[in-house]
Amino acid sequence: MQVMKKMFKPKKLLEQVRDQIIHITIILAIGAVVSSCAVIYNIPDISDYKIFPYRVIKNSPESIFYFSKADTLHNVGKVVLINNNKLLPNVVTLDDYMEGSKTAAFIIIRNDTIIYEKYSKKYQENSIFNTFSVTKIFITTLVGIAIDEGMIKSVNESITEYIPELLKKEGFSEITIRHLLNHTSGIKFSNSRFNPFSDNARYYYGHNLRKLVLKAELDKRPGTETNYSSVNVQLLALILERATGTSVSSYLQDKIWQRIGMQNEARWSMDNKRKNSIEKGFSCLNCTAIDLAKLGRLYLNNGVWNNQQILSQKFIYEATKRDTTGGSNWNFQYNFRLGPKEYDNYYSRGLFGQLIYIYPKKNIIIIRTGEADLKYNPQFIDHILLQIIDQI
Repeated sequence: MQVMKKMFKPKKLLEQVRDQIIHITIILAIGAVVSSCAVIYNIPDISDYKIFPYRVIKNSPESIFYFSKADTLHNVGKVVLINNNKLLPNVVTLDDYMEGSKTAAFIIIRNDTIIYEKYSKKYQENSIFNTFSVTKIFITTLVGIAIDEGMIKSVNESITEYIPELLKKEGFSEITIRHLLNHTSGIKFSNSRFNPFSDNARYYYGHNLRKLVLKAELDKRPGTETNYSSVNVQLLALILERATGTSVSSYLQDKIWQRIGMQNEARWSMDNKRKNSIEKGFSCLNCTAIDLAKLGRLYLNNGVWNNQQILSQKFIYEATKRDTTGGSNWNFQYNFRLGPKEYDNYYSRGLFGQLIYIYPKKNIIIIRTGEADLKYNPQFIDHILLQIIDQI
């Protein structure tokens, strides 16, 4: 019997090795699928709604809001002084900037009147674009509405109240909804834009975001440092779904899209085609440039639309104030970037310079969408925007 036991041990060992090889192969295969998607589609694009499954967000045709249009739309941005002549050497006017930077749409609105509106040759007013990280402020807005409606108690609640699966992970009970909004959760995340093996690519091209977020691990204690990443907002999307009992797309449709006069339907890209699919909450809300402006108008009007309080003024104040407590940055709050203090403006910017810009002092909204162009640096759009608002 002893001899027989010794004879069976190698077989058992071989079975264990085989099982480990199969497990590793499966993991590598999943990684290969994600990375191959990144290779096939190269880099993200404003028309990525064509490659992902999506949910339709319907508008309400009987309640469409139209901005007025000024008689002359060419007087804004006559002179634009760029701070990097090597990048766009021929830019003198806003029209020049549009062409040189591969801008698809650029709209400037003041006092509910469009004073500048230009589209490149490939696009029109009804063209839809991937808004990339501008999507995040729609999630922020929905969180605010859910709080106003009592479906979420407050931003200070632990995320484990809605995602109890994370209770077994050390430190996750300390993460609050506020931490997710401010990206101070301490969750580990590699954010390289164009690395096909980064967490960013795994989330953007992944087919099971529910599983991915539950695999999240802490890198730092919550509330100590800002790390802007997709995982924070995807967790917010899951919290919204569970708190409201409906999909994020349905909640957006009912609480925002059909209430603030959107002109067109939108499409929110999903992680897969199965019943358990979920929206890519950190990106991939696809809509027209003019409908982006409607969200800006809602914030300019302190959450009021047609005499109805869609979003509380209190939440808007919290979402756009400067607060450096709890590891937050002085120029970032609730997925909004905060401009220079003397201007008191705020905005949301996505990959390749997608933009919704809000300047309350002059009642200005600026929308910019653009194509993928690695030669274009979206950072210096900030410099141009300040010149534009100073000219108005």
